[in-house]
Amino acid sequence: MTNHETIISKPELNVNFDICFTDNRVVPNHWHNHLEMLYILEGAMHIKCNEKAYLLQENGMFLFNSGDIHYTHSERNTKVILMQIPYEFLQRVMADFNTITFEQYFPKEYIAETKSLQQITSLLLAMKEVYEKNEDGYALLFASHLNHMLYVLYKNHAFRENRQTDTNDKNLNRLKKIIIYIEKHYAEPISLADIAKKFALNPEYFCRYFKKNMGFTFLEYINLVRLPHIYDDLLHTRDSISDIQEKHGFTNNKVFHRMFKEVYGCTPTEARKTSSTF
Repeated sequence: MTNHETIISKPELNVNFDICFTDNRVVPNHWHNHLEMLYILEGAMHIKCNEKAYLLQENGMFLFNSGDIHYTHSERNTKVILMQIPYEFLQRVMADFNTITFEQYFPKEYIAETKSLQQITSLLLAMKEVYEKNEDGYALLFASHLNHMLYVLYKNHAFRENRQTDTNDKNLNRLKKIIIYIEKHYAEPISLADIAKKFALNPEYFCRYFKKNMGFTFLEYINLVRLPHIYDDLLHTRDSISDIQEKHGFTNNKVFHRMFKEVYGCTPTEARKTSSTF
């Protein structure tokens, strides 16, 4: 897992498109230079984006604009359409793309009462059908649906604005560097003072800055990064729970068990017992 997603588009489609099955999967704050679209086919997903929290349920859709730092946590047995459209592609087909921000949150009730969103979801499901059938020449029909969908999205759910980019870009770049550093060193005992010094910030300022921009305290976030690594090892190794905790840097046992249950809805022992790996 990495907090800067490296996305490889399918060459014949010009986008990354997939149908994903997730089970209690946590993806800590990350970003990418794509427009990302999620559509829930089954289940539900908790999302944090731009300091706001959302619950995306079945037949709901969410868009992440390029560069958005976001977090997702899917509930059990969730099935999702995932599409990620490269920044370069959007620049080619939308002359004013650099001034556009797309509307993001589309719960099923909003979709049900909005004709343009019904068109978008219908085209997205058509892409899913074409993708799954994978018949000869499918990429041509897929591209037709994709372009039509982007046209409807562009005409009805795009906001144009004169952005003050210098400050925003500087802030985003700093956050990205912090996130990358945490991902690389999450298993180490990083203190607030250590990371503040690393980025030449006063610890008190760093604490406020991090919480404001990430929606978590620094300690909450680094422990959240550790949890998916621990969860994977619980399901796929025979190592003891205490050894797995230590391996991934989670030293506070009480906080670990509380956070694990909050995120995964069960204890570490219960998670291991319900796994069919062994």
